[in-house]
Amino acid sequence: MKHTDLISNIIEAEHQAQALAAEAKEKKLNLREDLRANAENVRRDYFAQAEQRVGAVKATENEHTDNAIREINERHRADMDAMEKLYAENRAAWIEKIYAMVFDSA
Repeated sequence: MKHTDLISNIIEAEHQAQALAAEAKEKKLNLREDLRANAENVRRDYFAQAEQRVGAVKATENEHTDNAIREINERHRADMDAMEKLYAENRAAWIEKIYAMVFDSA
């Protein structure tokens, strides 16, 4: 093998090595960009799922709150109805009792 052929082979090998290095560098950059994009997609999906869960919990809590308020209102209405019934039943007796307490003790 001639000296010039050997130098040509070395130069060709160097060119191939540089091409492989450039290709590896480009693949590395592409991989980083893909990883960044995948990480962003995962983050976005995670937050979307978290928002769905929060929405579901919020809806459930609102339903429980509405039910509790409804129950309190029903108890309040029942208590008011019972007090009004008690008043209607005992109004005359209470008036007489108060009248007697005020005027009979004088």
